[in-house]
Amino acid sequence: MQPPGRARGLPAEAYTSDRVLAWERERFWRRGWVCLGRADRLAGPGEQAGLDVAGAGVLVVRDASGQLRAFRNACRHRGHELVERGCTVRRPTVWCAYHAWVYRLDGTLRHAPRFDPPPGADLDLLPVRSAQWAGWLFADLSGDAPPLADVVGDLDAALAPYRPGELRVVATEGYDVAANWKLLVENYLECYHCPSTHPELSRVQRTEGGESFAATGGWLGGQLDLRNSAATMSLDGTGPGSVFPGLDPDAARQVRYHLLPPGLFVTATPDHLVTHRLVPVAADRTRVECEWLLPAELVAARIDPGWAVDFWHTTNRQDWAACESVQRGISGGGYRPGPLAPQEDLLHAFLGRLAGAYLSGGPWWCPPEAADAGPAGAHGPGPTAAEPAR
Repeated sequence: MQPPGRARGLPAEAYTSDRVLAWERERFWRRGWVCLGRADRLAGPGEQAGLDVAGAGVLVVRDASGQLRAFRNACRHRGHELVERGCTVRRPTVWCAYHAWVYRLDGTLRHAPRFDPPPGADLDLLPVRSAQWAGWLFADLSGDAPPLADVVGDLDAALAPYRPGELRVVATEGYDVAANWKLLVENYLECYHCPSTHPELSRVQRTEGGESFAATGGWLGGQLDLRNSAATMSLDGTGPGSVFPGLDPDAARQVRYHLLPPGLFVTATPDHLVTHRLVPVAADRTRVECEWLLPAELVAARIDPGWAVDFWHTTNRQDWAACESVQRGISGGGYRPGPLAPQEDLLHAFLGRLAGAYLSGGPWWCPPEAADAGPAGAHGPGPTAAEPAR
C-alpha cells in the first residue's frame, strides 16, 4: 500500500497458504459477483449446468419460459449434486441420481419417491442470486453484494462498441495452471514481461507507452497500441480484414485489457474478444476457461477463427509457464517480495486494493470508494502473516 517507487509485492504466504486461499474464497469469491460464463451456453429449456464457484457448487437451469435460474447444486434430501460439476445435461426436470428426488425447472420439489414430506416443509432447491450482463451470467452466493451494475461501473460503456452481448463463442480452451489465482491476475495487468516472455505478441503489439483507464466501479484495465505492421492480434498480424464498426480510430488500433474482479479477463481487439475465467482450485492451482468471441456476421460467413485462437493459445501457454515458474520460485521459504516497476501501475493498483480488502476484511467486489473507508470493516480483520486466515 506504499506509493509507487516504494511499493512491494505480497509475501509468499499470500500465494502458498491454504488458509489464505480459504479466507479469499470466503471473502472475495463467495461474497460478491462471480462470472459463471456465457449465458447462451444453456440455449434451450431444460438445459442444466453444474458449475464451481471457488469450491461451492452452483446449478444453472434454463426453465420452461426461457429464464435462467441459479440454485445451490445440492439435493434437499441428502445434498447429492444434481448435475456433476463441469457437466451439462438436458432434462425436462432436475433429477437427483442418489434417491431419485425430482424438481421442476423452477426449483420446486415435484416428487420424493416413497416419502411424504412433513406438512409445511420447505424442500425446494435453494436459490442463488444471479444476474446477466453483456452476455455473461454472474452469481452472488452471499446474496448481499451491491447491484452488479454498480460493480461493473463504466466497463459497460467501455465495452459497448464491441457489442459483447451479441458476440458468439467460436472456440473454448481449458487450462489447469499450477499457480495461485492472484499470480494470473498480476501477470494479466502488466506488460513489463512481454518483451522477454511473448516474442509473438511483441511483434504485433507495442509493449510500452500504454495508458491505464480511469475506471468507475470495481474493474481495472488499460490499453496498448498495435504496431504499424499489424492489423490485429495474430501470429502474423493479419486477420479477417474487418473491425468492430462501432470503434473509433484509436480503438481500432489498440488492444484493451479489462479485469472484472475477482476473475474475469476481457481482452478486446479490433476484430475479436478473448476472455479468461478463473476458478481457484488450490493455493497453487487455478483452472482457466478461455473463450474466443466473434461478431455474429463473421460466424455466419464461416470465417475461420484460427488467427485469434492460435495467437492467444500460444500467448496463454507462455503466460501459464511464467506464472508456474513464479509459483515455484516463491515456494519453499526464503522469498522476499521485490519492488514494483513503474510499468506495473495496474498491478500496483490491484495489490493496493487487495491489501485494503485484507485489512478491512471486506470483499474484493467493493468499488474503490467503499473499500477506502478505513482499515477496519464490518467483517473484521483480514489475513496477517501471523495468522493467515481465521
